[in-house]
Amino acid sequence: MKKSRLTLKDKNIITDKLDAIGMHLSEFSFPNLFLFRNTHEYETVTTPHGFFLSGVTYDKKRFLMPMTSPEKAGEDCFTEMKELMAGEEWDFVFPVPEEWLECFNEKDFTRTYNPNDSDYLFLTEKFKTYPGKKLHKKKNRLNQFLKNYEALLVPLTPEVLDEAIGILDIWQEFSSQEMTTSDYAQCKEALLMQGELGLTGALAFADGKPAGFLLGEALNDDTFTIHFAKADVRFNGIYQFLFSRFTVDFCPDYEYLNLEQDLGTEGLRKNKESYRPNMMAHKYRISLKKPH
Repeated sequence: MKKSRLTLKDKNIITDKLDAIGMHLSEFSFPNLFLFRNTHEYETVTTPHGFFLSGVTYDKKRFLMPMTSPEKAGEDCFTEMKELMAGEEWDFVFPVPEEWLECFNEKDFTRTYNPNDSDYLFLTEKFKTYPGKKLHKKKNRLNQFLKNYEALLVPLTPEVLDEAIGILDIWQEFSSQEMTTSDYAQCKEALLMQGELGLTGALAFADGKPAGFLLGEALNDDTFTIHFAKADVRFNGIYQFLFSRFTVDFCPDYEYLNLEQDLGTEGLRKNKESYRPNMMAHKYRISLKKPH
């Protein structure tokens, strides 16, 4: 078994494996893994029959992440994974989507999930117009923004990078989190490495002033994930405008928008729930039951 810290050199092999899986969970993304490599202490794990990632969850549990769907993995690879699970180094296999649960029978495996890890999935159509009574406040804020400002959304290119970093600085200034505990550093690295990581972004202007940006990527053929959404909240309705115009201009062919997890943060949870998710994508933790 060979272990190495995750680096940019791993991009091609990991991207190929994740593309083959085609999963809608936010961890199944090389940019996400790379940007949070230090937070989660990601390492590649190469074995005679398999390739995995090793990491640490936000609640400090060590996990092994499959880089091949268990349904398609060879018997040798699956047996090898079970042997690794039986050892002391990892607490469980994670993140396992619901679609893979049938590969882990309840006789031999314990299957649990932490709601703080679950991704919020939305139909992109929802953000385009904020339809219905439950999203009426979102629609009002969007309309107020469009009424109060001359609004523009442009691709986030190197030409407007400084403006985006300026927005990130303003976001951090108004954030309740300290810079050392927020995702400021990861977001800034994503902006600086947008081309290398293959990320798609857009920058909003209000009356000619930078107001907010989104940065994300396609997870598969029908799901686009937003890794970072940052704005100057002094522009009332900026987030509603960002999500609405971005889905129209940049995600016309995707059915779902993934806004990732809330990490157990009350403010994030309330904010994401307020958009009325269509689905919560749970990430299961699979551990091997100990023999009696």
